[in-house]
Amino acid sequence: MFKAFQASSPAVEVDGRTVVAVSSGILVGAVARELLASAGLEHVEPDAWYSQQSWLNAYRAIHDNLGPDTLYSIGRRIPYSAEFPDDQMFDVPSALAAIDVAYHTAHRGGEIGVYRYVEVGMDHFQIQCDNPYPNVFDLGIIESLVERYRGRLQFEVNLNRGTNHSDDNACTIEITRA
Repeated sequence: MFKAFQASSPAVEVDGRTVVAVSSGILVGAVARELLASAGLEHVEPDAWYSQQSWLNAYRAIHDNLGPDTLYSIGRRIPYSAEFPDDQMFDVPSALAAIDVAYHTAHRGGEIGVYRYVEVGMDHFQIQCDNPYPNVFDLGIIESLVERYRGRLQFEVNLNRGTNHSDDNACTIEITRA
């Protein structure tokens, strides 16, 4: 069980490409740089590694100053900024299954959580998110990938928050063909 905005350990790190995604998710570059700097993330290099807790502190600052819609927007840009296994992604199911691969490629140093892909039925999928990132951010990633790989198909994407405990950040995102 992860809490929102809290890394499991000070040793966990995130790659710079993922951090750079904030700049594209926040349309005003100066605001993005200021919020990253407030979390100790100045002069971010795409090939370097940074403290996940600092990164999560930036997310909290974004949430508090710009709102959850901005976190959603950042999530939508992650598939275009972070390293995804593009050669394994050709439709909605394969793109959804690749989220956890990309997540584990962009993080290191300890327990980071998971994006568990589940095929519920024909054209009905779930991503079970158990990580320290805000649920709206996760929703942004998933909706972006569904739109990108849906072809001519239409899908509904719905966020179901966990109900186990108030501190539990886990959620399930349902993807069903419309």
